[in-house]
Amino acid sequence: MANYKVHDNPVRDEWLAKIGQLNTLKSGAAFLTDFRKKHTPPLRENFDLELDWGWIECKIEEKVAMLKHAELSDDQFLNNCVGGANAQDIADAVVARMDDCSDKYEAEKLHINFRTDYKPPMMPTNVFMDTDRLLGTKLMELRNIDYYAMPLEELRKERGVKIITIQ
Repeated sequence: MANYKVHDNPVRDEWLAKIGQLNTLKSGAAFLTDFRKKHTPPLRENFDLELDWGWIECKIEEKVAMLKHAELSDDQFLNNCVGGANAQDIADAVVARMDDCSDKYEAEKLHINFRTDYKPPMMPTNVFMDTDRLLGTKLMELRNIDYYAMPLEELRKERGVKIITIQ
């Protein structure tokens, strides 16, 4: 557990300063994607921001949304991802990959990576929400085939779970 107050702490101040330096959509989008891969569950690379990652992610998303509003036309805002690609084309491609998927762990990673890369404001909400629903539905169909039938230790081993204990 971190050794400081949850609200108004030096970690949040440090990240607010970094976020304040973002001045283009391209830099903001890259910053948000990098942050999500390193600090947000379930596949995060480290646990340094155990108390603050959700708050920091929200602040980065706010900044990216404002940059998106400032830099994109209305049509681009509603139909494109922040990188300029057509959101529906990306959604169709990831849904097709999920439809071809028959392994629950591969499907899980596909869904997690989709959320990491395209959760709004990276992709327009209208496209993201429907795509997320389709991916989640297929994932649950794959998981529901005896997912909890094996003992917990075997399930952990199969999934490659690393047990973290707090002392």
